[in-house]
Amino acid sequence: MSWGMSGMCGEIAAYLPDQLAGLQSRGIKRANLTSLSLDPEARPTSIVDLSASELQETRRLLDEAGIHAYCVTSPVAKYGVDTPQDQVDRELAGAIAAANVLEASYIRIFSFTAAEDSSLDDARDAVFKAFEQVVTRIEAEAGGALPLLENNYRMYAGDGPRTRDLLADYVPPRVALAFDAHACLVLGVKPFDEMWAHVEPWVRVLHLKDYIPATKTIVPVGKGQAQLHEVISAANPEIVQDLALEPLTDYSKYKALC
Repeated sequence: MSWGMSGMCGEIAAYLPDQLAGLQSRGIKRANLTSLSLDPEARPTSIVDLSASELQETRRLLDEAGIHAYCVTSPVAKYGVDTPQDQVDRELAGAIAAANVLEASYIRIFSFTAAEDSSLDDARDAVFKAFEQVVTRIEAEAGGALPLLENNYRMYAGDGPRTRDLLADYVPPRVALAFDAHACLVLGVKPFDEMWAHVEPWVRVLHLKDYIPATKTIVPVGKGQAQLHEVISAANPEIVQDLALEPLTDYSKYKALC
């Protein structure tokens, strides 16, 4: 069995050259870009807020390092469905611009959540409409990058039935899924036993992050309750394209798991 691997760069460092050095030290050729700095003394900036010149410099450094910008790991739709549209539009435009310059394979998105004082059931129609607007804009403007939904315990797509409900309108892989087992556990859902069968057709990325709910502790892969052995054993490596590592410590444990 052979898998592609990517790393969550924002977990390594703020300064982009340090992020890329961290990937290189582990032989990883794919970057999931969340936030970064092009100045070693500066605070990191979200990938969706980089200027045109900063994106060009980011592309130059990636090419120099021999690393592909696999995913523009954006915060798009990681908030209430009543978030002002100008914020959604600004972040989405930034994510699309980054994906086009960096030739990314994916743009990560989320699935919105209900407005304050509203339930997920009540928010369903509004969430579906807002999500469709995000997907269709990526399709129209992103030059080939696919929307990559990440399930999240705070969002509409949290458990298996809701995630499948949202994805059912999208033939795979029109929208792909980054399967986050850690997020399932935080929600009280067993990742393989209670989630996997609902969403497996859409999964293209496995987000490897293990967790112990009782202590609310992130632990090395295989040391928690994320059922990652079962998930990886069930995943078809001809369809699931990537193992996204977060954090990048204990890399040998990821390799052993595969």
